[in-house]
Amino acid sequence: MREYNREQWQSFAAVKAAVDKMQDGEIAALRSAVEPYIAFRRELRAFHERFFAPHCMARCFETAQSACCGFESIFTFFSDQAITYLLSGPEERDRIFQALLHPSRSDRCVYLGPKGCVWVLPPISCAFFYCDAVKEQVFAADPQAASIWRHLREAEKAFTYPDRPVLFDTVEALFRAHGVDSPHMYFHKSPGLLRIKREAGLVADRPRRGPLSAEETIRS
Repeated sequence: MREYNREQWQSFAAVKAAVDKMQDGEIAALRSAVEPYIAFRRELRAFHERFFAPHCMARCFETAQSACCGFESIFTFFSDQAITYLLSGPEERDRIFQALLHPSRSDRCVYLGPKGCVWVLPPISCAFFYCDAVKEQVFAADPQAASIWRHLREAEKAFTYPDRPVLFDTVEALFRAHGVDSPHMYFHKSPGLLRIKREAGLVADRPRRGPLSAEETIRS
């Protein structure tokens, strides 16, 4: 198994182990916490279907020349992994693990199947990626698309830009409270994101009293 596949496998396996140990109340609280993000992703999906889907299908997917789903170029947050696992059924979860067992092709993401991404909710970085050529084509044809795009990019920050408490940081903290560690926990490992949190006063030094419980993490 390639290093990329192995790290992805380890993260999903850690998510599975933690979810399997969670109490029903914890899972219900987590599902409730991610609902606004799911609503946002529906809005983003509707934008894609309205403006980009026909262009992307013909330009990249059908020609197998996708710039979006390139080999080992997919950037994933741990929270992306946790949320898509939470939303998936047994068969959908199995497809993720099975995809990681297959030898990687040099021209495509390991998660790209015959019908598209095997994740039920693809990574946010993928959902927002469009090549320059198709963006220029779409925005030139319909200026409203560019306006909606800017609105969506700004709305994304409420979930992923930690100058305030954001969902992706909270989800990481919840799983860390369950003993999970992952190289994809960028909100607790990335120097850049930690700097933003520090400047926002979210990681100020304070007396240590031990890790927060899972319930405290969701409420905080």
